[in-house]
Amino acid sequence: MPAPTSIPCGSKSAGGNGDGVDRLSSLSDDLLHHVMSFLPMPEVVRTSLLSPRWRFLWCSTPFIRIDGEDFVDQCKLEKFGDRLLLLRDGAISLDEARIHAYRADSTTCSAWIRHAIMHKVRLLHISGFLRLDSTAMFPSRHLKIIRLQSVTLKHGLFRPLNYDCPVLEHLELELCSVCDHEEISSSSLKVLDISHCLIISSLLICARNLTHLSILHPYAGAIVTRDLSSLVTALINLRSKSFHHMGTVMDHHLLDGLPHATTLELHAPLHERAFEGGMLTCPTFSNLTSLVLGDWVMTADFYPLHRILQLSDKLKELTLKLEMEECSTCKALPPTRRAPPSASGSYPCIERIKIYCREEHPRVDELVQALLPIAGNAKISIEWP
Repeated sequence: MPAPTSIPCGSKSAGGNGDGVDRLSSLSDDLLHHVMSFLPMPEVVRTSLLSPRWRFLWCSTPFIRIDGEDFVDQCKLEKFGDRLLLLRDGAISLDEARIHAYRADSTTCSAWIRHAIMHKVRLLHISGFLRLDSTAMFPSRHLKIIRLQSVTLKHGLFRPLNYDCPVLEHLELELCSVCDHEEISSSSLKVLDISHCLIISSLLICARNLTHLSILHPYAGAIVTRDLSSLVTALINLRSKSFHHMGTVMDHHLLDGLPHATTLELHAPLHERAFEGGMLTCPTFSNLTSLVLGDWVMTADFYPLHRILQLSDKLKELTLKLEMEECSTCKALPPTRRAPPSASGSYPCIERIKIYCREEHPRVDELVQALLPIAGNAKISIEWP
């Protein structure tokens, strides 16, 4: 970190203009920190060279960003990160800490994370090929948002998030690997986004105050939802080409915790068993008013479609988005044991039905014929991309 030096306050380097007045330095600390937020962190620190006014200004920024792309080697990155955290003003709380550490080791990054939490950070964004466990976390009454990207989450990481972060509201996992049998059960969590993550064993989601859930393109192991009594919206998309693991497709209980949702979107390739099999024990969707479904309902007898509609007595709007993607592994499995679909069961009073598909889709007419007896006065529209 460069040693601070003084530059005459009236010079152009200090933000002055032709009349020798340093207008930039006359701004408040909050405004100058906002200006600094657009700079890479090494440049933020170098502002200490501008003038006495700027000498220690970087020490009180409400943000820290450690980015491996700013350094040519690991040693310089780790030295900068250590000194950045050591020398900053400990009395100033952090609004956000972003650690993009593809060139730092996991032990060093864990220390940086703990240091940021000790500075009362509210938003924590960690990315890099790191392996983090519970030692990376620290109890916090201030941490509200956590984003983890390209991180291996070892056993025990979620425990402090569940019990020692009482104001945590938003958790995002992207391109992460979740090891062992893990559980997300934070009582304060409201938003959970899981995208392109490898679930090596299983992941249980049972956060009772969760309102929004998104699970996109998971790989391999089982995901179970349970007791999501505050859930409002849920989006689950199993379109990943790698989601064909023979031993785990039927282990999912993705639908079990979703009966309280008002808006639900479920996508999967044709013949996907994680949803179709779940229909056998699926609970009633007592609050559901808007439902979006994918190709997995397009079985020969439309059983999944009939079944989920019979479980959604308040449904007003139904949308089907069809792409006819096939899961060859799922298709090769034995047929699901189930009762034949019943046309006499109770169906909701649907107001609108929309079908999105390719113009040459081979089964649209058949789908419309299956919907007509249960559509009532609902308007059915077909749209092509």
